[in-house]
Amino acid sequence: MEDANNSDASVSSDDQKKNQTEEQQETEPVLTLEEELEKAKEKASENYDQMLRLQAEIENIRKRTLKDIENASRGSIERVIMELLPVLDSFDLGLDLETETIEQYKIFKEGQVATLKLITSLLEKLSIEIIAPVEMKYDPELHEVISLQEDGSVEPGYIIQVVQKGYRLRGRLLRPARVIVSAEEQENKSST
Repeated sequence: MEDANNSDASVSSDDQKKNQTEEQQETEPVLTLEEELEKAKEKASENYDQMLRLQAEIENIRKRTLKDIENASRGSIERVIMELLPVLDSFDLGLDLETETIEQYKIFKEGQVATLKLITSLLEKLSIEIIAPVEMKYDPELHEVISLQEDGSVEPGYIIQVVQKGYRLRGRLLRPARVIVSAEEQENKSST
């Protein structure tokens, strides 16, 4: 009989263990879910802080880039101005010269030629090409025809005279050359 009681006791003890395990399982998932929720909140907070830091860093990079562009632009303008100053000085000297005699006029003219060389040199430094197409074939991409003239000594379609030079910056046309182009001669037909 003791065996039966022992058997009942062990069944009852097994039931108790089973009940305790079920209770633990019921409370453990709740704690685990709460822990997971807390971990998710912490991770979300970390991600939010990181996002704010990255956003601030992007803003700082943007501001730094704008400042660098502004400084580079200012530096470029300053370099161009420094190159222009000798040209302005040359013009000032020329304006102060008297041109009452032929000798004074020759000095003035030499000064103007020197000033033009300074300007041409500056344009070369700035990668600006001068378009002065004398005796070239007319090209509508580079030239603007302001007049057509008959000229037996120049083939039709060729430039006779450049009225205003054109300019090109690194292959991009800034201003076309204004030109006079040779036209085909018109034969006068008279009827008698």
